[in-house]
Parts: sequence; structure tokens; C-alpha cells
Amino acid sequence: MMKKRVSNIVAKGTVSVLNTFLHADANSTSCIIMHQPKAPKELARFKKKK
Repeated sequence: MMKKRVSNIVAKGTVSVLNTFLHADANSTSCIIMHQPKAPKELARFKKKK
């Protein structure tokens, strides 16, 4: 029982960290000088709302 609870807490923390990185990535530009690759369409849902 305790193992499942700890697993759920770790899973929620991991999701939170990954969502933070996706939001940062969706709202930043590439550091490549010559070419900026196309972002996946799924990344658009993490962009800031205007």
C-alpha cells in the first residue's frame, strides 16, 4: 500500500516537472543559428495564451 502511494506521488511530481519544461520549450526559440526546426503541432497546447 505504501509503495503504491509513493509511486503516485513520484508520478505526479514527474508530470509537473515535464509540463513545466514543455511550457518553457513551447514559448522559446531555438538556439540553432541557421535553421529552426518545426515544432510538433501537439506542442501548441502548451503555448501562452494571448
